[in-house]
Amino acid sequence: MSEPSAIYIVPHTHWDREWYAPFQVFRAQLVDLWDELLALTERDPDFRFLMDGQTVVIDDYLAIRPQSRPRVDRAIRSGQIQVGPWYTLPDEFLVSGETLVRDLQRGIADGDAHGGAMRVGYLPDSFGHASQMPQIYRQFGFRHAVVWRGVPSTIDRLAFEWEAPDGSRILTAYMGTTYSHGVDLPLDGPGLAARLRSTIRALEPFRPVGPVLLMNGNDHVLPQAGLTAAARSAGEVLGRPAKIARLDEYLATLPEEGWPRWTGELRASSRANVLMGTLSVRILDKQAAFEAALALERRAEPMSALAGLEAQGLLREAWTLQLQNAAHDTVCGSGIDAVAAEARLRSQAVQQIAHEIVQRAAARLRLAAGRPPDAPPAAVIWNPSPFVRDELVELSLNGVPTGGQDLGAVPAAPVTSMRFPAEELARLLAALDERRITGNPVRALRVTRRGAEARLDVETHPLGSAADLDAARKTVEQLAADAGVETFEIAIHEAPLHRVLLRSGPVLGCGLSVLTGTSAMPMPATAAVHAAAMRLENDRLSCTIRDDGTLSVHHRLTDTRYEGLLSLVDQGDAGDEYNFSPVGDPVVLTPSRAIEVRVLEPGPLRGALEISATVRIPAGLTLDRRRRRDELVEMPLRLHLSLDADSTRLDVDLSLEHRAADHRLRLESPLPFAAAQSDADGAFHVVRRPAVEPVHEPGAPEWELPTYPMRTFVDVSDGRRGLTLISRGLHEYELLPPPAARLALTLLRGVGWLSRDDLRYRLGHAGPMLETPAAQVPGRHRARFSLFFHPGDWISGGAWREAERALLPLEVLGPAPARTGPTGAPPSIVLEPDSVQMTACVPRPDGYDLRILNASDTRVDARAILAPVPISVVRSTLAGAPGESLRVDHGAARLPLGPWQIATLRVLREPVG
Repeated sequence: MSEPSAIYIVPHTHWDREWYAPFQVFRAQLVDLWDELLALTERDPDFRFLMDGQTVVIDDYLAIRPQSRPRVDRAIRSGQIQVGPWYTLPDEFLVSGETLVRDLQRGIADGDAHGGAMRVGYLPDSFGHASQMPQIYRQFGFRHAVVWRGVPSTIDRLAFEWEAPDGSRILTAYMGTTYSHGVDLPLDGPGLAARLRSTIRALEPFRPVGPVLLMNGNDHVLPQAGLTAAARSAGEVLGRPAKIARLDEYLATLPEEGWPRWTGELRASSRANVLMGTLSVRILDKQAAFEAALALERRAEPMSALAGLEAQGLLREAWTLQLQNAAHDTVCGSGIDAVAAEARLRSQAVQQIAHEIVQRAAARLRLAAGRPPDAPPAAVIWNPSPFVRDELVELSLNGVPTGGQDLGAVPAAPVTSMRFPAEELARLLAALDERRITGNPVRALRVTRRGAEARLDVETHPLGSAADLDAARKTVEQLAADAGVETFEIAIHEAPLHRVLLRSGPVLGCGLSVLTGTSAMPMPATAAVHAAAMRLENDRLSCTIRDDGTLSVHHRLTDTRYEGLLSLVDQGDAGDEYNFSPVGDPVVLTPSRAIEVRVLEPGPLRGALEISATVRIPAGLTLDRRRRRDELVEMPLRLHLSLDADSTRLDVDLSLEHRAADHRLRLESPLPFAAAQSDADGAFHVVRRPAVEPVHEPGAPEWELPTYPMRTFVDVSDGRRGLTLISRGLHEYELLPPPAARLALTLLRGVGWLSRDDLRYRLGHAGPMLETPAAQVPGRHRARFSLFFHPGDWISGGAWREAERALLPLEVLGPAPARTGPTGAPPSIVLEPDSVQMTACVPRPDGYDLRILNASDTRVDARAILAPVPISVVRSTLAGAPGESLRVDHGAARLPLGPWQIATLRVLREPVG
């Protein structure tokens, strides 16, 4: 091996915002670090420091030391301290692709506001890396990335070309032996020279050429004063430069050519732990984070963009919370219980903000839809997907229209009343002027007088049109002027209603439709669904409940029979928050008593069954953690199964009461065909992975388990027929290899330790050995997912769009108000062809940014049909750099998209409202 020409020492810290201590404890230590670091940079102008590639640490510091901002900005502007490009250092598999984009956008903007963000894809400790990261980085203008975990053993150099599915490549430095191999360096020249020699020897397997990189830092460490002088002295001893440097200074020395190439994701455990058990620990918090992201990205933002609602401040606050939860230790659930509790509150806050934005945007969109003044009461329906949908919606009506399905009477609310002294007439008139009582329009109003009291009987209806209250107002004013009237009473009567299921008829992509009981589309009798006893079926799918509670499904379109679906499989787990460590063999759970099946909805538009069962599982592990206890605890289960007419998707809602500890609970579904691979969605990509047994490379610290991540769906097929599993916040799956191919979905994994050193599939600790009793996740669990049966593979079978339908149902925005004047075209977004997906619709003051993805392996001519017709559409990068202006013809903008290419369209339109 040739001697390196120079040694670049990059002082840094890796700052987990919360992990084995809660945020406020770590923040107090962060303040100490910043105080010391700023003083050091001011004493030593040649000192350099990397603040871990994120900017949230600036916000956290300045919240305590606001007077230090000028010092912080000076150090960043001078290049002594590097920050960004991330806001927080995310996990790349448990967050959406859009979250990764927003994380970089926020980090770069914040870093630039303080003097300049680093333009390097630096993620030192993420638990593997997603396949589309090179494209994301390139669209932000980055030339280099830096990684550690997940790199396979086939990469035997200190850099490689990393290629994304769209063909984007980025030169990537590999920290082969960790990001902390230069921690706690000696501060005398000879001692430092000796340490540098040993470090260079450790890098020999990677055949270093030219300069080498030494990362001087570790988790939560402070900078080393005196290192600049020690490096100069060590260089003199070594006879070659040893210099304190910025990370990008080292990267600039890397040759552009001659490196090995890797395409796709990085999830190998060859030299560093990937910690794949984090996919399923603290599952309740992962479900909450998923729902928060879905509400923010696919409901609140698009609705406010289409409605022209000004909600930038609320959205920024929601994204701040969401990005703080995206930090890898937080979203992975690999922290103490207090950290999980705070993360859960952030997810709840995001959902609360998103809900409020949706309500405000819905009010504006209802006005955009409207209805003729003489039309019957109607509801406004919104389609959250960028393609036409014709599906079932649920409304509350007085009766059941022809073609509708009665879901039962809405429980009658008790009559409520309010009393007003006559002198408080203003309050009464204000209530009448709102024309909405208890959130519903006033449909009828009657005024009577009994002696000294006047009574107003008000009838409300959720879809009713507001009554003309002018006459009532005059009557009330007359009564208020009568000296004999002392009090007014308002009695509120809610109309007797039925929950009714109706077909929506076609609704444009991201568009609106007005639906009444008479406008609902009838369902052909041949497509009707029937539910009875142990059976649920329509003309495409037949599902039978077996005595053990599993499902037998016949997919009639491909004449394929699936037997034993959703078998409950339990196994002991002596692992920790990072890794599964099996105890004993997997056990198929069978009901301890006969199952009960009830018909909830008989059809014809939707059929639904409820299955109740109880199983028994070991209460936990023995004290030596080598086997499961003999004591059994009961786990009650309730499974709601539904099927729509004209559908091949079974929707499942499973609830259970969890009372056991130290185990992994999965649902397994045997496959009637040979499935050698799975296709699962992630950040802007659907990744193909093989069905394999656990693998352990010689010398590797961790076994590679084929428990893989998915964002919303995983598909298995033999090319002729397939099964898609669509999930709401359950991210871990496994395809067990043939001959007995089975698709497994992890429902939960209960453990009681942050880290242990006695695991079967990992050597040593992955963190401090702290107890985490809440990670046993006791209590009620709810898992919602779907099984979609289709011909062909995931692309021809339409898996991605079916996942959209399952996760984002048509939304009832509320009653349609009567039009009082001419209105323009309601907003809509339709994307063509089918492979083009919408990943975001981000509101801007003058329009919105529409983010799209060509989710296919072939080049397409994409078309975005936008209403109202925009003023202009400009293609831009993820960083917001403008590109070509697209021709808009009758609202349609066309652009070519390569395979798996991400594109952002900046849509400028006339002001709304």
